[in-house]
Amino acid sequence: MNILKVLLASALITAGTLGVPGMAIAQNVVEDGGVGLSYEELEKIVEQWTPQMQKSAAEDVGDRLELLNVALTNKKIAQETEKLSPEADPKTYWEYVFMLRGAQRKFVIDQFVKSIQVPDMTALAEERYETEKEKFALVPEKRISSHILFSCPPGVCSRAEVMEKAQVVLDQLRAGADFAEMVQTYSEDPGTKAKGGKFDKWMHLGEVGVTPRYSEGLFAIKEKGQYSDLVNSQFGVHIIRLDDVEEEHFLPYADVKDAIIAELEMEYRKLAVKDWVGSFAISDNAYINGEAMEKIFSRYGTPKPQADGAPQ
Repeated sequence: MNILKVLLASALITAGTLGVPGMAIAQNVVEDGGVGLSYEELEKIVEQWTPQMQKSAAEDVGDRLELLNVALTNKKIAQETEKLSPEADPKTYWEYVFMLRGAQRKFVIDQFVKSIQVPDMTALAEERYETEKEKFALVPEKRISSHILFSCPPGVCSRAEVMEKAQVVLDQLRAGADFAEMVQTYSEDPGTKAKGGKFDKWMHLGEVGVTPRYSEGLFAIKEKGQYSDLVNSQFGVHIIRLDDVEEEHFLPYADVKDAIIAELEMEYRKLAVKDWVGSFAISDNAYINGEAMEKIFSRYGTPKPQADGAPQ
């Protein structure tokens, strides 16, 4: 960037900040290559910066010039779209038009969403709690367990031999053998072995992060203190003991009130947006050129056969 232009730009910004008499707000305070930023435009750009950027620009001229360079560069690049035309490059031109239209649509809808006045949902939330309690308040049953692992990664050992060994241990446990002793003798999971076999995690059926076969085996056990049948997983063969159960229950309304209200408010906004967007639908007074429609869409339909049977 030309040093003289940089210094001039910096001086203009300083002058604008100090409120120099006669300075027009619409006048460019930064300009290069025919592209400029007016006082008001730059003011709004700076408002969008982070506090750290604003502070740096206020206190360090070098940082200020770097940030001005970014702002002006962004505008220069954006103005390149003015060179697009449907004659020179129709594909790129219409891609840009539709991208811009999509961004405009999103912007307008976002502004509408901000204007929506959502009514008090407290009474409806209480009703929804009663009618959809399972959705909002159900806490599924959780279980905690201990296990003995006979390690047998795929392709490393004979699963049949390991199963046979594990079955002997399971039979002994069901006959009254001491579980803690069996863990120390047979378990090949060092993490749980050090805690007497304790898998120190309360889990739901299908718990994320737990191999499905383990949780399925755990939830198949009927009573606390009993053992599962042998459970095969990618780690090997497990004997699982059910240690405790936290029964399925419902959270009180106070615990889920905020979540229910948040969902109701979201539903309200979605319906409001749907109705509002619908107000822009084609009306009964719309004009549609039938001849043009046929010309545009005819190429996409099924070809009509000619009189002699040959397709058109």
